[in-house]
Amino acid sequence: MVTASNTREQIIDKAFQLMLQRGLNGFSYRDISAPLGVKNAAIHYHFPNKMDLIAALIDENHQVLKKATSEFMAYGGPARPQLEGLFAFTMNQIQRGRPICMAGALAVDYDDLSNDIKDANDCFMKDSIKWLSKVLETGLEREEFTFEGGAEMKAVSILATIQGARQMARVHGMDILENMFEQIRIDLGIKD
Repeated sequence: MVTASNTREQIIDKAFQLMLQRGLNGFSYRDISAPLGVKNAAIHYHFPNKMDLIAALIDENHQVLKKATSEFMAYGGPARPQLEGLFAFTMNQIQRGRPICMAGALAVDYDDLSNDIKDANDCFMKDSIKWLSKVLETGLEREEFTFEGGAEMKAVSILATIQGARQMARVHGMDILENMFEQIRIDLGIKD
């Protein structure tokens, strides 16, 4: 049975795929409705305009981050499983047909985004950096990781590396991404 929430999720998934393939301005609601077998009105019901749809894409990613990191942020714990969780999340996104991260996909059309969308994307990125910085700080304190420099800049470096590796993996194969994960482990002094 197709429900409204199911239709909403399908619309979000299809919109994400199209945005990655064509960019923000390269698809219309018709490009979403036809493959899903729904009318444009069904999309407008959930997302009155394209910026509402993009806001939902950002919110979905933000909620996944919050859910995945809330326990660690509240109670602490070992850092290594959190880092490995980031790698697993990245691979899961690729398996879901999302080879490029949301921030990378929106960067192409950044000037065309509304201020609200820019703010939501910035908030998502700040939360991602904040979480990974805490993971790195915890890893240093618990002697799970070693690295030079501050945790925040290291977090930015890791996230940028993963974003770039995702783009390269799309062209050159998944081995690049796996190799980047291994390089990050090496850079953090992780020994198995």
